[in-house]
Amino acid sequence: MNAVLVIEDDDDLRDTLLRYLNGVGLSARGVPSAEDVDAELARQHFDAVVCDVNLPGDDGFAVLARLRARSAMRIVMLTARGVANDRLRGLGLGADYYLVKPVNLRELEMVLHNLLQRSQEVQGARTSLEDSGGDAAPSDAWRYQRTGWILLAPDGQRMQLSNSEARLVHTLVARAGEVVDRATLLAAMGRPGLEAYERNLDVTVSRLRRKAEQTCAQKLPIVAVRGEGYSFQGAAYVEP
Repeated sequence: MNAVLVIEDDDDLRDTLLRYLNGVGLSARGVPSAEDVDAELARQHFDAVVCDVNLPGDDGFAVLARLRARSAMRIVMLTARGVANDRLRGLGLGADYYLVKPVNLRELEMVLHNLLQRSQEVQGARTSLEDSGGDAAPSDAWRYQRTGWILLAPDGQRMQLSNSEARLVHTLVARAGEVVDRATLLAAMGRPGLEAYERNLDVTVSRLRRKAEQTCAQKLPIVAVRGEGYSFQGAAYVEP
């Protein structure tokens, strides 16, 4: 059973979220502030976190940055503010999803279900790799190594990435098979909400495609989706 930590200072909302999530097959626990998070994480492992932005003391962005620095767990942010900059800031810090209050409980359930399913698929790929002695990966899988900013082609050839390339690849590979919108990708690259950098995103993707052909003699499966963003259309996962 997947464990979810809910960080929400509104007692009534926290209780509502916990009752609902526990009722749909998750193991949910809740805390009212950032101060309680470390103790709860020391007590047990959590697969996902649902975190309010407007917390007393350290806000949700501070919690997000702290969690993302130590873990690849799935993180969903909640806020009463529908401000685009808040959303982009959260995504730029590594949030997987952003929901505006009042929260649609069914939507939250579906978001967590999809995020946790992807985590299980990634873990399954890692387990297969470990069982093989670490010498082989699924024959068609691309692997992104966060340590060193390296993208490994299915045949094991290595592409060294720049900082902005690594941020972009990490976001796309972590959500392989999905369409990731341009705003999310720009935020991941550290350029949230800046129209001047729109073209920079396309240039970075083009550079990555050329680099894959020159370095690995393979076509990088990053596909443009008109009017939306980009998608990594191939088997892929993020390594530690």
